[in-house]
Amino acid sequence: MEIIPSIYLQEGKIVSWYKGKQNDQKKTYYKEPLHMARFFASEGAIKLQIIDLGGTLSGSLQHTKMIKKICSGIKSEVQLGGGIRTMEEVERAFELGATRVLLGVSSIKILKEALTKYGPNKIIMGIKGNYNKVDTDFTLDGGVPEVTDLAKQIQKVGVTQLIYKDMQTEGAMYHPNFDMIEKIIYETDGKMDIYSSGGTADEYDLKLLRETGTKGVIIGRAFMENALDFRKLREMYEG
Repeated sequence: MEIIPSIYLQEGKIVSWYKGKQNDQKKTYYKEPLHMARFFASEGAIKLQIIDLGGTLSGSLQHTKMIKKICSGIKSEVQLGGGIRTMEEVERAFELGATRVLLGVSSIKILKEALTKYGPNKIIMGIKGNYNKVDTDFTLDGGVPEVTDLAKQIQKVGVTQLIYKDMQTEGAMYHPNFDMIEKIIYETDGKMDIYSSGGTADEYDLKLLRETGTKGVIIGRAFMENALDFRKLREMYEG
């Protein structure tokens, strides 16, 4: 099972939103993003995730210089997301040095084109969910889609890598939504690589996720606050 550190960028700093929102429980970490990326790389990170929250809010990548420095400054593969909603932004992300690009539900209109141009190894789909409802304004058949239905739809288009981000646990360090992860894996016949994002708080969480068949776990806040040790987990689950 892959252990993937995640760095969320906003206004040049590393941050953690709480349950996907900016509120009183949002955290700002006084750690330089490039140094943090180099730390994870030095600890053996095969992959690193960078999310440009400025891009998420504005609709286009904002931390381009910082992202370029990170991509060129480490040997780890970088998967990049945040406000990438056009093919031009997808191309821009790869030009900055990203190995893979993470598209959200707001990018669904370009998903097929991106997969055709870059292939399913380079394009990852992310779904934010509140339980089994997609957290989005996007509608499917006139209503807000269920996570599992959307997962099956994008699987038909050719997506092979899916990140499920649980909005009830994101940034809360209160355990992942194991039931939803297991349900997505079941509904997609175990033929997609499913990654869990949100809520991972202790080593037992990782043990349970591995037992469900989760391909990888994306961890942000727990690493930033030293609740979990990346090297230890990497050696346990990737070594």
